[in-house]
Amino acid sequence: MDRNWLSSKTVIVTGASSGIGRGITEKLIKEHSCTVLGIARSENKMQALAADLGEYADKFSYQLFDISMRKNWEKYIAYLNENNIKPDVLINGAGILPKFNRFRYCSIEDIEETMNINFYGAVYSMYELLPLILKSSSPAIINIDSSAAFMPLAGTAAYSASKAALKSFTEAVREELRGK
Repeated sequence: MDRNWLSSKTVIVTGASSGIGRGITEKLIKEHSCTVLGIARSENKMQALAADLGEYADKFSYQLFDISMRKNWEKYIAYLNENNIKPDVLINGAGILPKFNRFRYCSIEDIEETMNINFYGAVYSMYELLPLILKSSSPAIINIDSSAAFMPLAGTAAYSASKAALKSFTEAVREELRGK
């Protein structure tokens, strides 16, 4: 694959406000001249990122919403269509790592939140965005999982399961879309 295939693409990055998502966002804008549409929940963090981008800030815009709710993705698709925004690439970088805790001491709410953000957030984004992304001349979807998908650790049952689910889902969809 050409190293420069990303140059000047329109990329949607979930979790763009911090961590891996923020690093990816900065690199795409500064090194690949991409237009990045960031998605996160924190207005303060997104404003700080925009300010830190300095002269590159015009290549960045963002929307604030909870990726774990499908209705938010449906609204986002309407926003993209209304504004004639045609994404080329989706990078699912959003995720949470709950505090280490043995399964028997975890709340079901914490387990559900982890699965909803780490797995369903990516599933919903792919489901809703795939028709738009496939219209690109060089479409791509990149899902960030974790080494925990390969080797789960005690105290990370929900996190490891969410990342293993994402890894398997991604691999299956990749085969379904091979050549597209």
